[in-house]
Amino acid sequence: MAATMTTLVKGTEEGGSFFSRMAWYYQMGLLLLLSGLLILAADYLLYSEKRAQTVKIEEKVQQLKAKNAQGSIIRQNLAATEQTLKEKRDEIDRLRDLLPDQVEISRVYDNIKDFLREQKLELKRFVHMKSVSNDFYTAQPIQIEVTGSYDSLGQFFSRLGFFSRIVSVTDVEVKQAEDSGQEVGRSINGSFVVTAYYIAPENLEKLTMKKPAAPPPGTPAAPAAPAKK
Repeated sequence: MAATMTTLVKGTEEGGSFFSRMAWYYQMGLLLLLSGLLILAADYLLYSEKRAQTVKIEEKVQQLKAKNAQGSIIRQNLAATEQTLKEKRDEIDRLRDLLPDQVEISRVYDNIKDFLREQKLELKRFVHMKSVSNDFYTAQPIQIEVTGSYDSLGQFFSRLGFFSRIVSVTDVEVKQAEDSGQEVGRSINGSFVVTAYYIAPENLEKLTMKKPAAPPPGTPAAPAAPAKK
């Protein structure tokens, strides 16, 4: 009878569940693994949609940052362009102070004649020669012939040196005057070329002309024109 009871007890113990027969530390590890899987599943079910929305919001934020950076570059370019235009306007204003326009150049001619009269030089010839157009100004040479004293001619050239407008003097020739001129105090005959400078309409157009904007990086070059047969 005792042997029979022992056999029944052992059979009952051996017939227990697999989990209950495991060592306690294995049981603990298995429980931790199951708990982790349950947490991951709950996190996926509860927060996956919010996580996707968060990713979309972050993408939009990055797009807005990129657009804002582009806008900042555009604002900087506009500010630089405005500064360049201001500098160009100031440069044109300074040039206008020194170089009259085509309408005001006649006043320069009158001023030169006034300077001759101030020095008591008799004007014999005042002829406009062919003008020469450069990029930003036009040169107008004037052939001038006078008679008077040597000192008066020197004072006239000195006066031109302090003239508020830009002029140059070239091809100076001084000769002794005829006897009839010397009798009335005119000892020399002088000839020279005074060149006055002014801004013609075509010069002003070049000064204010905008340079073509450079194509953005990566823009393909324009195709070359086909060769004529």
